[in-house]
Amino acid sequence: MSQNEIVTLITGAERGMGLVEAKTLSEHGQHVFMGAYDMDLGQKSAKELQDQGLDVTLVACDITDRDQINATIKTIDDKYGYLNILINNAGISGPEGGLPSETDEKDLRRVFETNFFGTSAMTHAAVPLLKKAPFGKIITVTSDMGSLGLALDQSSMFSHIIAYPYQASKTALNAMTVAYSKEFKGTNITANSVNPGMTATDLVNKEEFEKNGAKTVESGAHRIIELALDPKNDANGTFTEDAGIVPW
Repeated sequence: MSQNEIVTLITGAERGMGLVEAKTLSEHGQHVFMGAYDMDLGQKSAKELQDQGLDVTLVACDITDRDQINATIKTIDDKYGYLNILINNAGISGPEGGLPSETDEKDLRRVFETNFFGTSAMTHAAVPLLKKAPFGKIITVTSDMGSLGLALDQSSMFSHIIAYPYQASKTALNAMTVAYSKEFKGTNITANSVNPGMTATDLVNKEEFEKNGAKTVESGAHRIIELALDPKNDANGTFTEDAGIVPW
């Protein structure tokens, strides 16, 4: 089978930034597998794109369900035999408050199960297909709230924010990016983290976020899409946003 077609898997693609990414990348000729947790919404979103003539395939992919992860990879393998781009977009927010001394261990585990362990499992499962492609990209959506540098910078607004489960999970994802970037250094596979910035997604109180100047999902997805479309694929081990480099 020819490997000229760019094949992309996006987790959490049924809504928000993931849906924008799916639409935009398929408009640029990529075949997008839309990984969805909410399959009712996923079917509606996929049909909307398909009705526009866009080349997308819906797959059930709750990243906390290892069977669904494996089934998703098998679907891609059976159809193409390779994967060019994995966009780790799926994630959840943490509980309100977030002081470490007031955080229930169950809440910490729940956030990590999706944001870190689920994303890590998805990435691990995708690696064999990424290795079979002419080029591979692991693009992981993290957050400036996961930046230890910003958290300790007294001039930064993030030095005053404590959201322990969410921040810790995103810091862990950045560590995952660094680890994969070192493992695949000098190969055709790259790994990078992206900060979308404060974005009015379905994970948050959208109205409240919009009042405080939050980005639209289209704007939040911009840097992710930019990396996915970059033909050079020479960025590796970076943590960036639209404005440039984000400190680890």
